[in-house]
Amino acid sequence: MSLGIDYVEWVVSKDKSTYDEIFHTLYPVSAKKEMVRSQLPHTVLGKIWKPADMDQDGPLSGEEFTLDNHLIKAKLVGRELSPHLILPSKWRYK
Repeated sequence: MSLGIDYVEWVVSKDKSTYDEIFHTLYPVSAKKEMVRSQLPHTVLGKIWKPADMDQDGPLSGEEFTLDNHLIKAKLVGRELSPHLILPSKWRYK
């Protein structure tokens, strides 16, 4: 058995280190306040928060924050939100 066969890279992996740096500077500012700075409508931000907060615990982990920022960036350039984004830690391997 070879580990890594059929491994698929997470779509936002290339930007994760950038978002990690931002995430670690947020305290005491929350991720939610950082989202509002994007000036996207609150209805759009709500649609972004739901897939980003996969465990629905309220605060975002670093991985969740990365997805959150990826989705904000996509909306700011006019792309539609993709419903199939799943965090790597939530992937289920067969």
